[in-house]
Amino acid sequence: MTSSWTNPTVITQYPEPGAESIDIPWKDYEFYNLTNPSSQRVGLNGTLLHIARSPKYDIMNKTYFVRATGFNFINLPNQISGIEFRFTSDRAGRITDDTIQLCLGGEVIGVNRADLILDPIKIYGSDSDMWENKSLTIENIKDPSFGIVIRLKSHPQWPHKDTAFLTALELRIH
Repeated sequence: MTSSWTNPTVITQYPEPGAESIDIPWKDYEFYNLTNPSSQRVGLNGTLLHIARSPKYDIMNKTYFVRATGFNFINLPNQISGIEFRFTSDRAGRITDDTIQLCLGGEVIGVNRADLILDPIKIYGSDSDMWENKSLTIENIKDPSFGIVIRLKSHPQWPHKDTAFLTALELRIH
């Protein structure tokens, strides 16, 4: 049995610890648009400049982290064999992944699946990929804090300050 593609009910954003704190125009209520991905999109309006630990050399523009949780899965299997994440976005042709990683209890878990591919619809994981989380249980998957963390950045070969737009963040459990 495999669950349906499921949208999050809670989406939050946060900066990297030690990063420069800036105010970016982000309206929490806009996240509700992600529950209707066919007609809405949410912009990652604004980027943050990393503060390199010393001196300040990391100037890659990156978004805040976006944490999507509260997936209300139905038809979960009795045992988990794999997890898929479908990410639909408008990357303005030059925005790539920095972080694509599962989370539980407010912490990222497993392996970061980020890559440099610029496709507007990307699927990470598979029906047999546990994201290096072999001990995940159905109880973990049902936990409201289980979800996905994403962060985008300007492509290293074509740096810029364009804005990415999120269209859908969906998980499926095998």
